[in-house]
Amino acid sequence: MDELIAGADASRRRREELDELLSGTFNSILRIEERSLDNRLTHGLTITEVHTIVAVGLHERNPMNVVAARLGVTLATLTTAVAKLVRKGFIERSRFEDDRRVVLVSLTKKGRQVLRAHNLFHRQMIDEALADLTEEEERVLAEALAKVRAFFDARA
Repeated sequence: MDELIAGADASRRRREELDELLSGTFNSILRIEERSLDNRLTHGLTITEVHTIVAVGLHERNPMNVVAARLGVTLATLTTAVAKLVRKGFIERSRFEDDRRVVLVSLTKKGRQVLRAHNLFHRQMIDEALADLTEEEERVLAEALAKVRAFFDARA
């Protein structure tokens, strides 16, 4: 019986540690990302605006509803964000020729530069974060994180 209680306590502590690791890692990544992307290309942009630029894509013209779905936000929320990014010169809007009601968004040259800087940051961050892991540790981490993400994606 004592072994059962000890096992339950150990399991509870491990889950508390995992909760702290997941939450802490997420928050650390956001802080590092905000600091790293605070440069001449992204000056005046919030991290949310940078992620909106990422959701638009490099060489694409996407309907607003597609971008909203990528971000998991409403069309009204995206419309407000896009209006700000148009004013700042990072995104441009156009109409779909076959159906003028459909608004397409794409990146300007300035927006593409931000996207490239963001992608470079993520590549460097992953390279550095995984540098001390063996190939097997990296594989196990990827498999475990894929399962955790699937859980959260199913509830998002």
